[in-house]
This record gives sequence, C-alpha cells and structure tokens, in this order.
Amino acid sequence: MSRGFFMLTDDRDSDLRLKAFSASYKGGKHVIRIEVEATNSYSFADAIEGLEGVQKGQRTPAPKPKKPSRVKPLALSPPRLALPGPADE
Repeated sequence: MSRGFFMLTDDRDSDLRLKAFSASYKGGKHVIRIEVEATNSYSFADAIEGLEGVQKGQRTPAPKPKKPSRVKPLALSPPRLALPGPADE
C-alpha cells in the first residue's frame, strides 16, 4: 500500500519553497497554515499528490483487529467412571 507524504527542505535550489506560515489555537486544537510556492508544474502536481495521500491515509479508518477464531472442542467419548473392577472386590 502506498503511503502519502509531503516534505519541504531547506535547500535553496528546491522546486518547492516555503512562502509563509502561521500558527493559531482554535477550539482546543493547534492549527498551522503553510503556504508553499512551486517553481514548475511537476513539483506542484507532486506536492498535491503527496498531500492528497496524507489526507486519504489520515481519514481512512484503522482496520479492526480480527477476533481470534474459536476452536471447536474435539468430539471425544466421555471419560470412564472410576468404578471398582470385579477383581478389586
């Protein structure tokens, strides 16, 4: 399964550049807004695909753990009763 990712670097020659960012606190959650500038359409499309993959991965519910299968008991005859034998009398 392909995992989504998005990455910016501090490389000056990168096709994706950090234009601006801001942070705020709303309703008990911290929010970071990031503005990225792409120098060409390939980098733009690659960044959008990566962000869509991240969003899809985070919205997909985690798979439920499988319940262990029950083992059926073997159909064995019941144990013999511990009665004295004819020689024990």
